[in-house]
Amino acid sequence: MILNLASLIAGWVLASQVWAATTVVESGSRLTISGLDAYPQITFLLLTGLLILWLSRYLNSLFSKFLTTAVVVLLLATASPIWFESASGSLNILMPQISKATGVSDWLGQSELIRGSSYGHTAADGFVVTLIVWFISLTVLLWTNRVGESKKEFVTRIDKLPSW
Repeated sequence: MILNLASLIAGWVLASQVWAATTVVESGSRLTISGLDAYPQITFLLLTGLLILWLSRYLNSLFSKFLTTAVVVLLLATASPIWFESASGSLNILMPQISKATGVSDWLGQSELIRGSSYGHTAADGFVVTLIVWFISLTVLLWTNRVGESKKEFVTRIDKLPSW
């Protein structure tokens, strides 16, 4: 549980760091964007992860554990565009800010109006790693038996029939 909470906090910190920066040639202004600004789904993902962590202590049935694991897998799939964007170091996440600053809306035109661009791979890739640690730790937390909890035996209704 501590690993899961620590990965959520580390993910929040890394997502709030600057992921991409550039300078507009014409005005000389510096534009930066964090992961939380570039990908609004990160906030939803982290808050839902915190909610699932809190609810995990009440999940005792096999069905609730399975359903919660399915939700966690879907949350992880929601974040998959972030993995590919951070791996490629794409500066396309700056498009809305460059468009606001220059008035040019297509990337080809924008790329000629900027210089000194950088992508913060440390923060972006660190976020992806903490996201994977969060997923693994939450899945293990959901499926391990808690202290004092007996191992569940899978029985059918036929096994519970009285013997006459």
